[in-house]
Amino acid sequence: MESVGGKIKRGREGEQIALEYLLQRGFKLMERNWRHRHLEVDLIMEKGGMVHIVEVRSKSFPAIVDPLESVGRAKRNNLIKAANYYVLDRRIDSEVVFDIVSVLFLPNGAYNVEFYENAFLPFRGVL
Repeated sequence: MESVGGKIKRGREGEQIALEYLLQRGFKLMERNWRHRHLEVDLIMEKGGMVHIVEVRSKSFPAIVDPLESVGRAKRNNLIKAANYYVLDRRIDSEVVFDIVSVLFLPNGAYNVEFYENAFLPFRGVL
């Protein structure tokens, strides 16, 4: 079983891998680990005039839960709330989309990255 410190280290490494992956695909970093009170967004990126709210999921092989399923309703709600605060605070008038990047660490030290663009849609009444 992995220690808490190991999970935090793996999470940071996964965020860095996800950031590099997105930068290589033409995204621009706006914020990293942006916080509003208890809410946090791993990466806020921009591409094509749209703001991408990115949740990074770092898992070790074998991962039992699918990355899309691991971002449950409560986490989605918190990401939507955080995005609302970010957009209001920065006076952003761009379209906002919610993405997930999964980084799966393999036993041989390699990793696999999957990008789920537009992974979920916001709904009304979250703030």
